[in-house]
Amino acid sequence: MDSFIQPEPIEELDVLISLDTSGSMHDNFNDVANGMELLRLDIEKLTLDYKFGYITMDPTNLGYVGPYDSSSSAIDMLMAPNLLPAAGYEEGFAATYSFLTSEEGNEFPRVDADFLLFLVSDENEQSNITAEIFQEWLQDKFAEVRHDIVAVAQLEDSNCAYAYDIGYKYEELATLYGKSAIDICEKDWSVWLSESSYLTEMKDFVSLSESEPIIESVIVYVDNKIVYSWQYDEKLNTVTLDFVPDYGSLIEVGYKIYI
Repeated sequence: MDSFIQPEPIEELDVLISLDTSGSMHDNFNDVANGMELLRLDIEKLTLDYKFGYITMDPTNLGYVGPYDSSSSAIDMLMAPNLLPAAGYEEGFAATYSFLTSEEGNEFPRVDADFLLFLVSDENEQSNITAEIFQEWLQDKFAEVRHDIVAVAQLEDSNCAYAYDIGYKYEELATLYGKSAIDICEKDWSVWLSESSYLTEMKDFVSLSESEPIIESVIVYVDNKIVYSWQYDEKLNTVTLDFVPDYGSLIEVGYKIYI
């Protein structure tokens, strides 16, 4: 049996954007800035107690700008990506780790605030840190609060993708969080950002803990009542409801597995 309780609305939220600032990414800075400003407007429907920060993806040239909060202007938010220094490495996992374990970065996430990490790059993550190890570290780092990640990368079926640019590790990390990465090559991808995390959008899916469920045996409950309006996604190994449960609702998915 796998389950979750629909999280209550956020009260405090810290958002960190780990951004690839190599030369090939400059054309995407406007999309990043616009997307974060739209995300901020959606967050403000839930809380005014938030802050944003940006870092480069180069742990050897770790630039940081921020924090931006409810007192920051739209111009501040739109300028932010362009204020980061150019970087030569695309190591989103390593840079995030280096920043959050540094003296300055350790002070960025507040003790009681939920945490949302964006990783935005048009190339694969190039450090030696695997997606699984990075997720385990994030879970330990933010064990006392809710946290989530959103990966924006070139995907295998992207129109603009080359084999060496596909963000396999970002896709793997997103899958570990029960979701898909966002295609950086897709037009207007920035408008989807607020829908990409359960922290800013109510959750309608359950990630299954067993990799090969017997689909015919799946049974879904919402607040202890059987529901039949759901779909199974084999790629993500998730059960997605055709509706969004209310805050505080208990969603449970039972199923059999092959032995």
